[in-house]
Amino acid sequence: MAHVHPPPAVPTVPAWFAQAGARAPGKVALRDRQGTVTMGEVLEQAAALAAGLERLRVAHAEPVGFYADNSRRWIVADLAIQAAGAVSVPRGTDTPAEEFILLLRHAGVRTVLVHGARAAQALEAVRSAHPGLREIVCLEPEGATGRTADDLQREGRGGASFSERAVRVRLDDLATIIYTSGTTGRPKGVMLAQSNFAHQLRVLPALLDIDDDETFLSLLPPWHIFERIVEYVALTQGCCLAYTDQRHFRDDLAALEPSFVPSVPRIWETVYQRVQKSLAEGSALRRGLFRGATAVASARAFAWDRARGHALQWRRHSPPVEGLLRGGALLLAGLALPLDRLAHRVVFRRLRALVGRRLKGAISGGGLMPHHIDRFFRAIELPVLVGYGLTETSPVLTLRSPRRNVVGSIGRVVPEVELEVRDPETGQRLASGEVGVVFTRGPQVMRGYFQEPELTARVLDAQGWFNTGDLGALTPSGDLCFRGRAKETIVLSGGENVEPSHVEEALLASPLVEQVVVVGQDRKVLAALVLPRAEELAQALGLQAPLTPSEAAARPAVRELLRAEAVRLTARLKPFERVARVALLPAPLDVAGGCLTPTLKVRRHVVAQRCAALIEEAYGG
Repeated sequence: MAHVHPPPAVPTVPAWFAQAGARAPGKVALRDRQGTVTMGEVLEQAAALAAGLERLRVAHAEPVGFYADNSRRWIVADLAIQAAGAVSVPRGTDTPAEEFILLLRHAGVRTVLVHGARAAQALEAVRSAHPGLREIVCLEPEGATGRTADDLQREGRGGASFSERAVRVRLDDLATIIYTSGTTGRPKGVMLAQSNFAHQLRVLPALLDIDDDETFLSLLPPWHIFERIVEYVALTQGCCLAYTDQRHFRDDLAALEPSFVPSVPRIWETVYQRVQKSLAEGSALRRGLFRGATAVASARAFAWDRARGHALQWRRHSPPVEGLLRGGALLLAGLALPLDRLAHRVVFRRLRALVGRRLKGAISGGGLMPHHIDRFFRAIELPVLVGYGLTETSPVLTLRSPRRNVVGSIGRVVPEVELEVRDPETGQRLASGEVGVVFTRGPQVMRGYFQEPELTARVLDAQGWFNTGDLGALTPSGDLCFRGRAKETIVLSGGENVEPSHVEEALLASPLVEQVVVVGQDRKVLAALVLPRAEELAQALGLQAPLTPSEAAARPAVRELLRAEAVRLTARLKPFERVARVALLPAPLDVAGGCLTPTLKVRRHVVAQRCAALIEEAYGG
């Protein structure tokens, strides 16, 4: 087991990969249900595909469309585009073809690589919307009627090696244009250069304490910048990237025993819900034991974190007082240790085995981890390493690392990055503990929005400071806490400002709540649009069979039960943050319906439009 952190002198993504290939060409880099691929094979295929793209007259710095999902062919094609000096414009096939074709037209794409025959057919059906589209190439050959990536690789064999191509790529070359998923409006093309990626590859491996014999389990869409960077980091450090999917995730987690699992909060919410469901179906004794064990483990975890200075603190104490507080916490942690170890051996052992013995970190990004779930996984010693960032920042700005994992925060700023919390009105830098807009500057910040200079100027100033649009607060120790999106802030008719994510987090602690969106712009009070959990709801109502969402929405008793639950859960919040009205969603919010992004974040403007009648119903309209 060895740490492999290539020197900062290695600048670009292709150069990092070339070095990894030279170091261990025969090492397994990719694993899926079809078998394994070595790093040498990955780079050989990428170099041949790059030559094939050049035969298609793809020029240096030309945008190339990339309409594909996570697979071994994705990473090969991505590296080929970069090795050819071109610029990828990626999206997953869950994006409607009519939407993607408009992005291709905006970017001026002439050649597009697609996942397979079905994606090719979908694009062909809307091809008239982009007359400039010249070539559609299938990565998967099965069922393809036109040119395939295998064809291009055969045509490109014998050309320059990947290493020879890598030295031609420059640090200031544009690497990709990623169109945001549009949580607050129309997508914008984020331009990221090789230098942006170079920063992430330079600083993240040491923060994550990665060894070269580890496995990363890959589940998320790779066009999303978070998963993409994690894949780059894993492979350039000599690790193995194992592909899974929603259907096989649980089995692969136990069987492959990965060290790291890049994920979104929703994945761990689902795991937590399964645990709660299993408990609900068990005996009263089992539930009591589990709750008691969780309480002991949570108390011990908090005391241990406090003793080490790794607990969330909003007040700075004098050294003598801090020493006493840490000493008391250490004593409490020691006293609770025997019961805590017993809880892990007897109660949590099977649960911990589900994620494998080697898990060092569930790297969570792309959304806010609910606090009750964060605390639960800390108690059972499943390390959740929360990161924060945006597509525009390549993406990681802050990270909870294995060496400092402060529950309730989104981590400390990573090296070489500047971060400030500013007053949204005056622009002045705020003191620790005060909530404001997060600004950042550094080598990770995007070049700008493609062909959108006015939009770029709104968020990126002449000094290089980028306005994230997110609200946050810094603790005296430098841990950042997320407080919502500035553009999502609900302004009640009385002038009070409410961050909906804060209220939604409180509501999601209920076992009856599956999904929730808080609304209330220009209203006197807040309302919640709720999708209940079917089985838990049936149990609470004493029903023999679960209700469908539409059946639940039709029952006044269900609405009243969930309204009472919302009132209870928000009672400790500020008076204007309490939920007074509830309406039931007749169907789940999902990606296909446009209400969720591919990383399962709520598109609030879409929900507001599509649920306008439901919102009026909540307010008695």
